[in-house]
Amino acid sequence: MAIDQDFFKNLKAVAEHNDHFVWGPGKEGDAAKDENVKADYEAKGEKIEPLGIHGTFVAVDYDDCIADGACLPACPVAVFEWDKNTGLSGQDQRQDYTDKSDPIRESDCIWCMACVTVCPTEAIKVDESLVAVHKTTQL
Repeated sequence: MAIDQDFFKNLKAVAEHNDHFVWGPGKEGDAAKDENVKADYEAKGEKIEPLGIHGTFVAVDYDDCIADGACLPACPVAVFEWDKNTGLSGQDQRQDYTDKSDPIRESDCIWCMACVTVCPTEAIKVDESLVAVHKTTQL
């Protein structure tokens, strides 16, 4: 299931995380169906919970992200790093498949769309016009 293209209209900014907004509520997405993700949550004794969309103009639907990591090396300006393995951005440097690609440097995006094209679950939306939404959003 692809990221909701109108998430900024259909969801509400519910938190801030690493200088970007988190939009919720979350949903049961592709991650909840992925065998690698399910196995790693089970190994930790954790339940898969809705996580929402992280970022506004570079938005990653954490509920659809399966921690494939293809977006990290695809980005020429290193917008992403792993959420749980902070500071790491190698495709295989995720903590496990419960980790997510975090748009930690959202404001560095150059709108090339490389991350969007490589995401296997279409969990990323990049839209320069949403910079204005980000600037006017309040919690």
